[in-house]
Amino acid sequence: MWKDEWDFWTSEQAELKLDEHSKEVLLKFARENLPPIQGQLDLIDHETEIVPGICAIAAPGHTPGHMALAISSRGEKLLCIFDTVLHPIHLEYPEWYVAVDFAPKQVVTTRRKLLNRAETEKALTFAFHFPFPGLGYVIKKGKGWQWQPIELIGR
Repeated sequence: MWKDEWDFWTSEQAELKLDEHSKEVLLKFARENLPPIQGQLDLIDHETEIVPGICAIAAPGHTPGHMALAISSRGEKLLCIFDTVLHPIHLEYPEWYVAVDFAPKQVVTTRRKLLNRAETEKALTFAFHFPFPGLGYVIKKGKGWQWQPIELIGR
């Protein structure tokens, strides 16, 4: 887990920055579930290879210590962007952000970095919130990008 993420959810920062609903739901969840697993976590503060073929990428903005993963195996690449991009429209309009992004300017910078990487590396991309299966490719289009979902066999 990114150290900044751990620090945010386990310190007073979250209480100062979150709205009441987020405190009630997210902070309560974090405070109940993070301490019991602390001994099983390695906190990182820089981009690194976690295990062979899986690299942690700094992706701050949605949350202070949000991270993405770059996974490679046998010449294939998968970029997991998680909550950096919440909707396919964010590819066409990467400067748009949502109310739950903690640092809007930072999420836009991070989003551009990750989408550029996905397009340049031609990496299969996993976008957690996109329609099933959330897997596809990022294609350059004008000043932004376009989502090209994978074809599902048998559909």
